[in-house]
Amino acid sequence: MADTVFFDVGGTLILAHPLHWLKPILDRWGVAADWSRLAEAAPPAFEFYNAHHLQARSFEEALELWRTTDRTILEGLGVEDAGEVADRLVAAWDDPAIWPLAPHAREVLEALKARGKKLVVVSNWDGLLPRVLEVVGLAPYFDAVVVSALVGAAKPDARIFHEALARAGARPERTLHVGDSPEADAGGAAAVGIAPLLVDPTNPERDLRTVLEVA
Repeated sequence: MADTVFFDVGGTLILAHPLHWLKPILDRWGVAADWSRLAEAAPPAFEFYNAHHLQARSFEEALELWRTTDRTILEGLGVEDAGEVADRLVAAWDDPAIWPLAPHAREVLEALKARGKKLVVVSNWDGLLPRVLEVVGLAPYFDAVVVSALVGAAKPDARIFHEALARAGARPERTLHVGDSPEADAGGAAAVGIAPLLVDPTNPERDLRTVLEVA
């Protein structure tokens, strides 16, 4: 049984797929997009983000990263005035609707805290993440927030896991890491002796509630 539980954020605690956050926002704003092009539009945006997020440490750098990432996917979706819409998205970064919580996220975190677990974020994200966690109301649940851009190493690099263990005062054999990526989360955690648990927040058979069965 784990004393400490690490959590990924994007795709684990916050729904990262554009259909879960971008489409509802654009629909609300009345912005037309060709969603049949999503499979081609999304990968270049995600690749750009992943390639540059470690350099986006400050608030300003993070917003610029999101501006370019958003513009890339909007252009791929055929959105008119994609640059202006991207500016609008960045200006609304503190709208919780842009960061929709995964089903059961809050109840699972509350249950783990009630069991006395130490909770730590371990996420490949830019320097905006601590503020995002405040915006969506998850920050109070965590004893530490370890962000790749702020430590200079991204999962599956062992350094980010070692940093999280040090901040939590945790032992790897008594720690569980919860995430959605077989390589970054499961592979990275297992390589340093941490038990991994892969979840799919949109699949009721593998959503976040499975954490409570093993932690």
